[in-house]
Amino acid sequence: MGLGSYVFCEWDSVKKEYPEFQKALAELEAEAISRAETDWKISFGGLTPAEGQFGRTSILPALFRGYGQVAATPPVAGVNCLTTWRQYLSATGHQTILMGNRPGNVIPDDFKIAWIGLMFPNKQQQITEIRWQTSDRKFVRINIEELKSYNKPAIIFEEGFILNEKQAFELYAYVKQPDYQRVVMLGSCFYRYIDRVLGAPGSAIQ
Repeated sequence: MGLGSYVFCEWDSVKKEYPEFQKALAELEAEAISRAETDWKISFGGLTPAEGQFGRTSILPALFRGYGQVAATPPVAGVNCLTTWRQYLSATGHQTILMGNRPGNVIPDDFKIAWIGLMFPNKQQQITEIRWQTSDRKFVRINIEELKSYNKPAIIFEEGFILNEKQAFELYAYVKQPDYQRVVMLGSCFYRYIDRVLGAPGSAIQ
């Protein structure tokens, strides 16, 4: 999992015409389910888990802090965690734009994230390079200016990453000029307790 290989592509096209993407996503989700079953000692219940099962949803912005947000327990939506993937990046240069929402930039307890890529649906793309790291691995810089030639640009990993609960995660970017930017995490999220994800849309995950 997560060797660091990737492709630049049109998001619409890759879903329809790139069978390797569907295979990579299926393998990533299978690995995440296996890990959850091992760690949580319960079975997988899909989108509507029964009592005593874990479930699956999309990757929720509230699991992350964005640019300039400071960790707090419990987090407040829009202050200590994201409500949407859209952020105002108010400074230029090297910035941390996504990180786990808990102190130490860690992913919250009882969540596992199957991360297959990033989408950049911006009319004006002000991010030119990115780099990310987890608590145990660092990855090299990627220049993404090529994405300006795509209508719905995305970076898709040839092998995805599993961001585990209590694992630190940071995504860094070089910001060319202040602007609103949307950086969307692609993949799926697995949760141990359904009550954690039943709050109002856009609310914090406690």
